Amino acid sequence: MNILTTFILYLFTSVFALFSDTLRTDKKPDIQEQAVLLNDNSSWCWFQDDRALIDGEQVLFTGVTSEGANTVTSYNMKTGEKQTVVINDQTFEADDHNVGALLKRPDGRYLTVYAGHGVETKMRYRISTNPGDISEWGEEKTAETGGRTTYSNVFRLSESGKTYNFHRGIGNNPNYMVSEDDGENWSYGRQLFSFPGRPYLRYATNQKDRIHFITTEEHPRHYNNSIYHGYIEGDEVFGSDGQKAGGLSKQENSRLKPYDFTCIYDGDSSTRKNVAWTSDIELDKNGYPYVGFSVTKDPIRQGETTHTEEGGFDHRYHYARWDGEQWHAYEIAYAGTRLYAGENEYTGLISLHPNDPDVVYISTDVHPETGSPLQENGPQRYEIFHGITKDQGASWQWTAVTENSDEDNIRPMLVCSDQREVLLWLKGRYTTYRNYDLKVYGLISNNF
Repeated sequence: MNILTTFILYLFTSVFALFSDTLRTDKKPDIQEQAVLLNDNSSWCWFQDDRALIDGEQVLFTGVTSEGANTVTSYNMKTGEKQTVVINDQTFEADDHNVGALLKRPDGRYLTVYAGHGVETKMRYRISTNPGDISEWGEEKTAETGGRTTYSNVFRLSESGKTYNFHRGIGNNPNYMVSEDDGENWSYGRQLFSFPGRPYLRYATNQKDRIHFITTEEHPRHYNNSIYHGYIEGDEVFGSDGQKAGGLSKQENSRLKPYDFTCIYDGDSSTRKNVAWTSDIELDKNGYPYVGFSVTKDPIRQGETTHTEEGGFDHRYHYARWDGEQWHAYEIAYAGTRLYAGENEYTGLISLHPNDPDVVYISTDVHPETGSPLQENGPQRYEIFHGITKDQGASWQWTAVTENSDEDNIRPMLVCSDQREVLLWLKGRYTTYRNYDLKVYGLISNNF
């Protein structure tokens, strides 16, 4: 080996060693710097679905601005192009409960369905003009629901070709509208069940022939809630084990109650200690549901609206999954304190991975494992954490997605395709559901 060859080999080895040391650094990458600002004025509630979807290289999501405009935003993950279109800015005051649901139709065009926060007896909807493009939309149309309406949950079942909008309607109970032409026209369907209050439902579908749901009895301010699961197939409703609970009502009321379905978590309606609220539901590869919900450990007196300072400082996140025969439910993390006084059961939320039951994302202002403060001094901000389980939910490992933030990070949700995963969340000020100043951030990763 001559001197020149030896020198070149030495130089290559030195550079490679330096590069290797760089790769081996223990410095944690700044995930917050990798996150993309997708919208600088938006918010959402969590009782509408789907609020986001991935279509090719685009991630799309709905929102409500701080001024009350309903919007749809798209972000091209390949080119970085962003676009936000106003769907309606004339009808409603600022209220994140007005956020729309989003569905991709078989022809590639998008349907968005939205409603006010119980201020009128109708649902509103628009359909995009061109496939895969949110820049132009047809005129807004409305359909009468028969009762004061809020919360839009839009699903299409391939077996029947019908599209459904499950909403809170007649009697403040879950009702649905149905369309047989992919959302062009709607008619009243039926009532799912009835309860003298306001049940809070989350839905998930296999997109073929079943729609699953979890529900409470009431708002946690007014009832010592438990959590129940059931599913709809055809004109009948079933518990988790497939036992028929009853038929769908053909009238504007139903004899079915929340407790006619399978109990996942018993909050004990006779005591005011463990008050539950629905957060999320997804289906695994077998079609079995897995769910996330919150439990308030220090609720104020039932129905209390004045002395709200007396509780709402200790929430916990729970996780449960159905194995085909029974539910396995666990308390998995400290959820921290309420978002604000008056809605003492509002948390930063827990969101499930739609393709992996072993993964969740949470927002909390305390350490998920210990409940201890996240910062030694200063205000305690809500941060996003990634959780993973290796024993079907019995134990979890937590990793911070955001850290040492100067503003709160709340209401995460994850959308997936075969090639992409996008974690979305809200960052900023959340004073009430009618008074907020929030931005939407996204963390994008590849699945291939």
